[in-house]
Amino acid sequence: MMIASLALALSASVSPAPELRVQISDLDFSRPEQAMTFIQRVDAAAQVFCDQHRAVVTPLSLQGTRACETEMRRFAVNRLDRERWTAAHRAALELRRER
Repeated sequence: MMIASLALALSASVSPAPELRVQISDLDFSRPEQAMTFIQRVDAAAQVFCDQHRAVVTPLSLQGTRACETEMRRFAVNRLDRERWTAAHRAALELRRER
């Protein structure tokens, strides 16, 4: 009986994994400025996500770095189809040059 109670208590305390979400349905990736908008949205979403979940998603040895933001950006871009992925990478390169 005690084992069943412990299993129930553990399963109740486990929360779903945090997710990074970025809206793209309103963007036309064939337009460079909209691909750039996607990159800016990803950057903003990664910052918010990492501010909230850094302790959970980043190893202790990397806590003081931008590893979380970098990986969340990579995750978001890599979920795109090939055409959007290419446009997003071009936009990201352009944005990085401007900074």
